[in-house]
Amino acid sequence: MSDNPYHYTNCGLDYVYLKNGYTIYETEEGGGVAIEGADGLHAAIARAIVTAPHILRGQELRYLRSMLDISQSGLGEVLGVSRPTIARWEGLPQEPISASSDRTLRLFYALKELGHEQAEIICDLLREIDELEFGPSLFELEKDEEERWVPTPKAA
Repeated sequence: MSDNPYHYTNCGLDYVYLKNGYTIYETEEGGGVAIEGADGLHAAIARAIVTAPHILRGQELRYLRSMLDISQSGLGEVLGVSRPTIARWEGLPQEPISASSDRTLRLFYALKELGHEQAEIICDLLREIDELEFGPSLFELEKDEEERWVPTPKAA
């Protein structure tokens, strides 16, 4: 291990330096770095972002979105903005995230990190929605024996 902190850029952030918990090694193909407890490191980075006293930057927004494992569209649904707005915030350093979206994302991440059931359910639903194919649908309904409206089973 070196006396100089290791500039850890694999997380997508340009300002993370590790003081320890890593090993630099050489192979025939070149140098490499092994990070001890990478999942814990990534969670600690996210906590530091969420508690930082400045408005989120694009790379931080992208990092938290990746930690939530949701798409730009899914995050847009959570924040009440469009997917292109998320893409713009993530990609353009001069395009600041709105203050309300900043607070909402921080709170949403914190709830998920604490294992809050609703945050987990929302993330799961957003991932499922991302996988859906959108298009017109035909719904056929009928009343059952108990006089409730129910979808008609589709014929095979």
